[in-house]
Amino acid sequence: MPNWPLLRGFLASEARPLATMTPVRAGLDACDAAHAGLSGAHDIMEHPDGFLARFADVPLPQQIDSALGEQWHTETLSFKLHPGGPGIDAAVDCAAELAPLAADDIAEVVVEASAYTLMAQRTAERYLDGPGTPLGALVLDVAYPVATALLTGHFTADDLERPATEDAARWALAGKVRLAHDPDMTRRLLESDAPFGAALRMAGPRAQEWLDKYGLTAPANDQGDLRHATKATPARVTVVLRDGRERTRERAIPLGAAGPETRAEHAALMRAKFIGTGGDPAIADRAAELDSMNGAELRAWLDAALT
Repeated sequence: MPNWPLLRGFLASEARPLATMTPVRAGLDACDAAHAGLSGAHDIMEHPDGFLARFADVPLPQQIDSALGEQWHTETLSFKLHPGGPGIDAAVDCAAELAPLAADDIAEVVVEASAYTLMAQRTAERYLDGPGTPLGALVLDVAYPVATALLTGHFTADDLERPATEDAARWALAGKVRLAHDPDMTRRLLESDAPFGAALRMAGPRAQEWLDKYGLTAPANDQGDLRHATKATPARVTVVLRDGRERTRERAIPLGAAGPETRAEHAALMRAKFIGTGGDPAIADRAAELDSMNGAELRAWLDAALT
């Protein structure tokens, strides 16, 4: 019996962590209940009154066990390197490459992105209130993270807390950020495997109703092999300086997102992220031994990593 979060609580309050913790607790309770002899509905996933019917716009129950035991995707995972919604990642990467810049030298910042990024921004806009913006909405905003990265060269968890969120220069620069839709970036977004392309291919003609709801067109890409999956959430950041000069950076696949660059570097990327948030380098180095750890060793390693 899964929980259904409220957008208002998710974006405007500090209840967001419950969106993760409550389902984990419910799952553990379900295991205890099953162990005690309680039974569930065996067709809970695919039934017309079941899980997928409630949570999916286009239920695809046949995909639950499709290629089970045959396809493995550990090399196509995406990793979050910035503490924000997936629509901001490429824009923040671009802004960090252009940094550092002085806020007073900037006349305008244009962020061109896909419809995905624009839809996330429209959701956040209802909750934006400068330094008083709730954290849940701030991580979906594009302007504040881009402004922060342009000024500092990074966007980290510390940038979502005081005193960073009270920095007048950041908010002044955020006010100069303009978001624009690039149809070609939306096409590339839908053609990449994640976050939508693979699911659209699996749904086939049934996906059209979902696409129509957002005014989108089905991708032409019919790739079915996920061994080389990509996650394109493109962005182009153009900084217009007061003297008329322009500086531009563009990225299709954000750092850490599924793609050739991440597959080659994901161990180094995650090691740097772990250490950057206070982790011990020696503990990070032991990740290479994961495949040979027994249960007790794994538990000890996780406890050390988290404490």
